[in-house]
Amino acid sequence: MIRRIHWAWVILLASFATVFMHYSIRLGYGILMPEMILSLKITKAQAGTIASSFYLAYGIFSPIMGFMADRVNVRLLLAIFPCILAAGTYLMGKPQTLSQACLSFFIVGMGASAMWTPVVTLVQRWFGDRRRGMALGILSLSYAIGYGVMGFVLPALVAGFGWRTCWFVLAGFAFLLAPLNGILLRNRPEDLNLSPWEKASEPLRGDPPGGLKTKTPFRELLRFPSLWLAGISYLFVAFTAYVVNIFMVTYATLELKLPFAQAARLASAIAFSGIVGALLFPPLSDFIGRKKTLIIINASLTLSILLIIWAGNRWPVLVLAACLFGLFYTSVWPMYAAAAADFFPRKATGSVLGFWTIFYGVALVLAPTVGGYIADVTGTFIYSFFAGAFSGCLATLFFLPIKKFKEAIRAEGVK
Repeated sequence: MIRRIHWAWVILLASFATVFMHYSIRLGYGILMPEMILSLKITKAQAGTIASSFYLAYGIFSPIMGFMADRVNVRLLLAIFPCILAAGTYLMGKPQTLSQACLSFFIVGMGASAMWTPVVTLVQRWFGDRRRGMALGILSLSYAIGYGVMGFVLPALVAGFGWRTCWFVLAGFAFLLAPLNGILLRNRPEDLNLSPWEKASEPLRGDPPGGLKTKTPFRELLRFPSLWLAGISYLFVAFTAYVVNIFMVTYATLELKLPFAQAARLASAIAFSGIVGALLFPPLSDFIGRKKTLIIINASLTLSILLIIWAGNRWPVLVLAACLFGLFYTSVWPMYAAAAADFFPRKATGSVLGFWTIFYGVALVLAPTVGGYIADVTGTFIYSFFAGAFSGCLATLFFLPIKKFKEAIRAEGVK
């Protein structure tokens, strides 16, 4: 007899498509930025402000989505918010002024706010503890592939139809997520009388001994320094990742004077090399631990940025540096998601990730504006990238002292 496919894999497929489109749109702006700068006649700092408007909305609404993921219908969230994402993306093809572009990308950020924390929370519900790293690693391939594909597709569309058409095409695909998620997603395995795929028999890591019998109030988690330290680390690594991702193509086009289509391939180099990282690091963390893996990733991101700076316009070296950056960048987000479930009670995963997203949102608002401002003042993106490298060092240092929730309550003598 043919073994029936567990519905967890259907959940993962729909989640994959959702994150794919979210990041294709989100990171696609960095690819289209040099064309929009020239067309709208704006500065690098103003172009960064457009990106910051997305991250402002994302930072405001993502924590709400995280808390709602633990308490309401995730399936409903992921059926409604793609419509908002699609509407904002369509409007991104219409602006004539800076303020119109900022408002449009703000709407995109609202829609995208439901397309990470609720998604990873849902996936972790459907996969057992020992397979969570693997599932999140597969999920992280979605934004790597999306970003990589955009590096080839968007320049071709720009050449044939202009940058505005790119946003219209992306909007159409984003709208299709609404019926897809509404049909395929289910909130919990119990909704289909199932258990999580490959569910472990022992208590989940990160829960107190004997399992989590009662739900830990989130306000109690706020007492533990590790929650805050990890959030600050998340802030710094987000700044590191996005100050490079947002400006890499613009740096190569406007500063290194590379052709736009060639510069856009750097985005694809980052993305496709990230596939290797996504397949390697999350499953590896199932064996060597989330903390060790994240320290390796954060420190290596810093070194890869220094290599990008050193490479200059030497194309082979620049591509190699971009690939190394992508190798570690892609695995950052699923690793922090897995750490949230490992270091804190699993039933609070959505709340923890939502709380960390506040820090993440601050970094993402700052990265494009600060990075663009530094480039305008100094006349080069080199110092913007140096700021990203320094931030990566801080991300590593702040993650070093964190402890698991169960270790903290043992130290305090709390049962």
